[in-house]
Amino acid sequence: MTDWTGRTATEIAAAVRAGEATAGQVIACHLDRIAKLNGELGAFIRVRAAEAASEADAVGKRADLAELPLAGVPVAVKDAVPVAGEPMRIGSAALPDAPQGEDHPLVVRLRAAGAVVIGLTNLPELAIYPFTDSAFGITRNPWDRRRTAGGSSGGSAAAVAAALV
Repeated sequence: MTDWTGRTATEIAAAVRAGEATAGQVIACHLDRIAKLNGELGAFIRVRAAEAASEADAVGKRADLAELPLAGVPVAVKDAVPVAGEPMRIGSAALPDAPQGEDHPLVVRLRAAGAVVIGLTNLPELAIYPFTDSAFGITRNPWDRRRTAGGSSGGSAAAVAAALV
């Protein structure tokens, strides 16, 4: 099986549209990499493995697959952006863990373009500190694990830098 991690969104989408890979294969490669690295990096606070696999299968069955600009591209969503069915904690254990009722318009647009939401990324409590350390763990810099990834998008930054998405 070809490893699709570390590829650009453009490369992945072109391969899925052309039938060189399925969205399911792409997502499986990324889920494997997340399973290997996220325990040490702490980029994701929630990995949507089953949901992402199901979403990838649905992308592969879409009639408009050949036109999707993000066909099968795995994306991470910061835990400050609503994703239907997922809690949005904004890095705080003080906020309720009730699932969101609907996707934020950004997530709606990503999914409409064929992207697959693979997980929710860590951020500092209420997104206000210059380091990514929350009730859900510390996000480490993939290039120097002695350091935090930093800032309110630290989990997202670490996920991209480590080729998790």
